[in-house]
Amino acid sequence: MPVYKRNNKWWFSKTINGKRLRKALPTARTKAQAEEAERKELEKLHNKKYGIKDGVSMSMVEFAETVYLKWAKENHRSDFARYHLMPIKAFFGKKTFEEISPLLVEKYKSERKNSLTRSGAKRKPATVNRELACLSRLFTMAIEGGYTDANPCSQVKPLPEQNQRTRYLLAEEQERLLAACIGERAHLRPIIIIAVNSGMRRGEILSLRWQQIDLQRGLIHLSITKSGKSRAVPINKAVREELLKLDRKQECLFLNSQTGKPLREVKRSFREACREARIDGLHFHDLRHTAATRLMEGGADPFTIASILGHADLRMTARYTHAAESRKREALEKIAEIGKAGHNLVTMKKREVL
Repeated sequence: MPVYKRNNKWWFSKTINGKRLRKALPTARTKAQAEEAERKELEKLHNKKYGIKDGVSMSMVEFAETVYLKWAKENHRSDFARYHLMPIKAFFGKKTFEEISPLLVEKYKSERKNSLTRSGAKRKPATVNRELACLSRLFTMAIEGGYTDANPCSQVKPLPEQNQRTRYLLAEEQERLLAACIGERAHLRPIIIIAVNSGMRRGEILSLRWQQIDLQRGLIHLSITKSGKSRAVPINKAVREELLKLDRKQECLFLNSQTGKPLREVKRSFREACREARIDGLHFHDLRHTAATRLMEGGADPFTIASILGHADLRMTARYTHAAESRKREALEKIAEIGKAGHNLVTMKKREVL
């Protein structure tokens, strides 16, 4: 880099658009420090040109709107970042990065935890933790960009989450649910059957295109997943039967009948189907739990289940071990039977006198 030392003081010199810029770097003591100081000076020029304020005068909200949201839009498939930022913007207002301390973040966490949702329900810890993760990522980007030098979120512990659901679809419930998928809800039937027999997420199913389906090899190729890693999901008999019933002339498997565009949501129709089938407390994501539970009951090992579901960590798969409870109980009952039989055999024999 064009830094040099003169009279025991570091300087940098650079020509920008035909104009020479030369400036002293009085705080630099080494060449490395001088190069870092030069980088910050050039960054200030860049920010001034594009109307971006530096970390001292730029509010956290301004950075979020001008930098973070643009990054989130390009790197995230969902629009959750914008929703998570809404309460953050309302709480921190015009405060700069330097004005936001770990204590203030703790206050935000506490107030959000004790606040109610629009429906009057208690706010879930997971929601607050997602917002804190959003705020932390925002600070990390600001540090990388030279707008601040510390992340106060790193000193704030997330709230404990106890939201792991063990709800899954029973066989008799599945019959009633599918029976309710008629008329305006007929499009739900293949979606539910694919979910229960593949363990795929709702978004993965609704975004399916025929180019991802390999009926000859019996695989569904998923390139865009929650973990960011592609995976191939085997097609079983039930899924194959549903796929063969669908229209292959259209690019996407599931289209909105009113707009003709890819179907993006089935929340309302799924809720209505559950109500019609008299099924309480079932979410669409529980169909994925159902697939995992049935895999476990069928004797599949955790590695196989994790591979099918796309789990990055086996601890996520471990939650489905409840499916093996019946088999554990049967095994223990057998031990009791063997023990009882063995006891009878021993006591029936005449004890030898020593």
